[in-house]
Amino acid sequence: MQPLILNVDDYDPGRYARTRVLKQAGFSVVEAATGGETVRLAAKHSPSLILLDVNLPDMSGFEVCRRIKTDPLTMATTVVHISSSSILSDHQVQGLDCGADSYLIEPIDPRVLIATVKAFLRARAAEDALRRSNEELQWFGYRVAHDLAEPLRTITSHVQVLERDLSGRLGDSAESMRFVVDATGRMRSFIDGLLHYATAASSAGPVELQNSETILKQALLNLETTIASTGAEVTYDPLPVVPTHGGLEHVFQNLISNSIKYRREGVAPKIHISATQKKGIWHFAISDNGIGIGPEDREKIFTIFRRLHDRAVPGYGIGLAIAQRIIQSHGGSIWVESEPGNGSTFMFSVGREATRVFSQPC
Repeated sequence: MQPLILNVDDYDPGRYARTRVLKQAGFSVVEAATGGETVRLAAKHSPSLILLDVNLPDMSGFEVCRRIKTDPLTMATTVVHISSSSILSDHQVQGLDCGADSYLIEPIDPRVLIATVKAFLRARAAEDALRRSNEELQWFGYRVAHDLAEPLRTITSHVQVLERDLSGRLGDSAESMRFVVDATGRMRSFIDGLLHYATAASSAGPVELQNSETILKQALLNLETTIASTGAEVTYDPLPVVPTHGGLEHVFQNLISNSIKYRREGVAPKIHISATQKKGIWHFAISDNGIGIGPEDREKIFTIFRRLHDRAVPGYGIGLAIAQRIIQSHGGSIWVESEPGNGSTFMFSVGREATRVFSQPC
């Protein structure tokens, strides 16, 4: 199938000339002269690329781009702004900040236009191929973990039955039986972690405004026993309402649990949660007084199965990888600032939309 281009321009001669060039290059073309028509046709036809004039009669091309990029049906569409009048650097910055993938100044050599369109379509094809590959890999991981879970549950339950029925008659074998029960328990925890990782982003629900302080309180309730047994002190500032499709409870719970797990010996954990807003994006910080992390390990800890400590500290290196996937599905990022012996501050961002984040209002 020929790639479909949505050509948007309220100037009829200019739109006609551009459409002619595109069709001669082998593209299918749909035309629009207004912002409202552009939004409607984008949802109807799912074009491969939109050439979007900045100055339209009913609304700014920047607003049209924002609507396209925040609609789940069209947000993946490539948008290229074109203008002969809005040519200042500030215009280009505003257009790109509103979600456009590029900004071209007219007049444009037809050969440059076609080459630019083809370059973006190649990039789109590569992204689609990578997405399909990731989806296949995710499905493979889910199936492996899911299919291993059932026989493991069978093994665990039968071993526990044997241990109960043969209680008092196992002799020296009792310790071996306990090793088997313990090993299968660890394996099940590992498989549960894999399943959670495989579905962390794909199982998200609809985007809703939720009180992050309420979400945090539920995470603290889940950790109540751990907090009490370690004497941890957890405090937090007033926290905002944010757009989320779920998963933030796991992020809070994992980061607080890690702060407790990697505490300094003989020192009660102190953890504080805060949030600040910058240009419409909320930045959360979870600070602790734990053992800290060296600069060389700050990126490694978000890689699945990557652990910095031996088995003396329980875990499988999955929790932070899950947290990263959840935050990325919110259009945000997660990182850590830390020094060995001076505690850590894990930070993550959540934007105005749990789909894509823009750096300033459009």
